[in-house]
Amino acid sequence: MVRIIRATLALTGCVLVIRGLMLIWSFSSSDQVSIVLWLAAGLLIHDLVFAPLCLLVAAITRRALPPGWCTPVLLALAYTNLLVLLALPVLAPRPAGERPDNATILDRPFGWGLTIAILLVWAVVGVVLLVRARTRRP
Repeated sequence: MVRIIRATLALTGCVLVIRGLMLIWSFSSSDQVSIVLWLAAGLLIHDLVFAPLCLLVAAITRRALPPGWCTPVLLALAYTNLLVLLALPVLAPRPAGERPDNATILDRPFGWGLTIAILLVWAVVGVVLLVRARTRRP
C-alpha cells in the first residue's frame, strides 16, 4: 500500500514538474532568466546566510537554555521566522500613499495579525514548558 501511495505521489509530482516547465517554456526569455536568477538567489541566500544563522542560533540556544526547554524554544523560533517571512510581502515598507503592486493584497491590519500569531506560538511554548515542569516534579 505504501509503495502505491509513493508511486502515485511521485507520478503526480513528475506530471506537475512537466506542466510547470511547459508553462515556463512559454514565457519570454527575459522572464525565464528572471526566474532562474530568483531561484539561484534564493538557494544561495538560504545556504550561505539563513542556514548558518539558524545553526548558530540553535547552538547558542542549546547552550543557554535548560535541556527540556531547547526543543520547544527552537520550534517557536522556527515558527516565528516562518510567520515573519510569510508576512513580509504585506508588511514591507513602501512609500506613503502608494498601494502594493499586488492588487490581491487586502487592506488589513497585518501587523496586528502577525503579532497575535507570534504571541500565540510563544504562549503555546509557555504552556508546554509549564506542563513539563509540573509533570517532572516528584
